[in-house]
Amino acid sequence: MANIVYSGVPDPSASTGGATAAAPSAAGGLFQMLFLLLIFFVMMYFLVILPQRKREKEFKKMISEIKRGDTIITSGGIVGKVIDVKKDTLKIKTSNTTELEVAKVYISKVLKNKNKTEENSKSSQEDNKE
Repeated sequence: MANIVYSGVPDPSASTGGATAAAPSAAGGLFQMLFLLLIFFVMMYFLVILPQRKREKEFKKMISEIKRGDTIITSGGIVGKVIDVKKDTLKIKTSNTTELEVAKVYISKVLKNKNKTEENSKSSQEDNKE
């Protein structure tokens, strides 16, 4: 039989093998965490940032196309007909005698002039008949 002597001191060859195994797992964990952060950022970009940019682009287009005679609705619920367009504001007529000056950023919806929308719908119906 072999004589086994235990001195209470760990074998140095056994401890070096364990230390080298821990280093790759730490690097793998770091890579996995960075990968998850990248996936999270991509999801946030497509779910939050892109739709917000699209809404801003549509709003700027809507504001730039406002002209005299259009009917608008403000974010406060005031409905009026545009009588004057300025750089940052609009002058609207809300009743027979009431005129208001409203900042363009507070416009929530633009309703085009009814006469023009009727003409557009008539022309599109005529195109469909042909």
